[in-house]
Amino acid sequence: MKRAAVAAAGAAAVVVVAVLVVGGDEAPPVRAAAATATATVERRDLVDRESIAGTLGYADASPLLAGAQGTVTWLPEPGSVIRRGRPLYRLDDEPAAWLLYGSLPAWRDFAPGMPDGEDVRQLERNLRALGHDPDGEMTVDDEWTWATTAAVQRFQDERGLTEDGTLARGELAFRDGPARVGELRARLGQTVAPGAEIAQLSTTRREVTVDLEATRQRLARKGAGVTVELPDGRTARGRIAEVGSVAERGAEEGAEPTIEVTITLRGRAARGSGLDQAPVDVGFEAARRHDALVVPVTALLAVAGGGYAVETGEGRLVEVDPGTYAEDYVEVEGAGLREGMKVVTAE
Repeated sequence: MKRAAVAAAGAAAVVVVAVLVVGGDEAPPVRAAAATATATVERRDLVDRESIAGTLGYADASPLLAGAQGTVTWLPEPGSVIRRGRPLYRLDDEPAAWLLYGSLPAWRDFAPGMPDGEDVRQLERNLRALGHDPDGEMTVDDEWTWATTAAVQRFQDERGLTEDGTLARGELAFRDGPARVGELRARLGQTVAPGAEIAQLSTTRREVTVDLEATRQRLARKGAGVTVELPDGRTARGRIAEVGSVAERGAEEGAEPTIEVTITLRGRAARGSGLDQAPVDVGFEAARRHDALVVPVTALLAVAGGGYAVETGEGRLVEVDPGTYAEDYVEVEGAGLREGMKVVTAE
C-alpha cells in the first residue's frame, strides 16, 4: 500500500495509488515496503498561503541630483553604502554633495547671519554628531551663532575645504540615514549641470513590492503578515505596509489591472546591501483555521468509493474529512480521532 500524495497546499488534490476498504471485519491492509513513521495528531493554527511573485528592493529610493556644474571624476560603486560626512560623488576632482542625516532637504545656502529655521537645527545636529563641537559650545536649535560657524569651519578643515564658515545648498545632501547607491545614471568624464541625475539612492532597509491583480485585492490587508522566499532559499517574515488604492493597467495588451503592495521585511532579512530588484515569492494569507486538529498530509489515505482515512499506530483505519491544507499539514475531522493519538505517515 502506498500513501496518497497531496498536491500543493490549498489544492486539496490527492493522487490515488491504492484503494482501501474501511470498516467491517477487514484485516489491516498489508503495507508496501515503503518506509513509514508515526506522527501525533495535534492542534495548531493553520494558515493557507497563496504564492505570488514579487520584487526585492530597497526602501525610499530617490534620485541624487547634481548641485553644481562640472565634470564627473568619481562615482561610488553600485551597492555601496555612504554614511554621514562622506561625499556622494566628485566633480572636477573635488568632493561634492556631502551626506548628512535629516528629513528636511537642503533648500538654501548655510551662512552666518541666516534667518532661523529647522534646517539650521538639522545642520547643527550633524555637526555635533560628527565631532565638530568638541567643547559643547554650540546649542542645537534653530539659530545660527558664532559656535555654529566654528563647527562648520572644523567640518571644512577636516575635509580640505575653504574654511569660510559657509556651505552652499549644492554641497550637502540630507537623507534619513546611510544611503545605498543603486543604479548609476551618470558616467565618469560626463559634464553635468545642476539638476542632472547622478545616481539612484535608497535606504539600506529592504522591502518587497508586488503588483497584485486588482481582483485579488482581498489577499492584501495592511498590517497582515506574509512569508517571503528569498533568492538564497531562506524564508523571511514580512508585513504588508502599504496597499495601493488606485489600480493601474498592465503594460501588455489585455493585462489585468494591478495594485502595488509594499511589504516590509523583519529580522536579518530587513537589512543588507546585496541583491536589488531580485525576484521573490510572497505567501499571502488566503485562509486561516484557529486551533485545528491536524495531521501531516502524508498521513492521508484514499479509501474505496472516495474519501480519506488515517491509520492509527495500532493499525486501525479512521475515516476523516480533510479541511484546510497548509505547511505540510491538513485539518481533519473524524469519529474517534483525538489530540495526542499516533497515526502512520510516509517518510
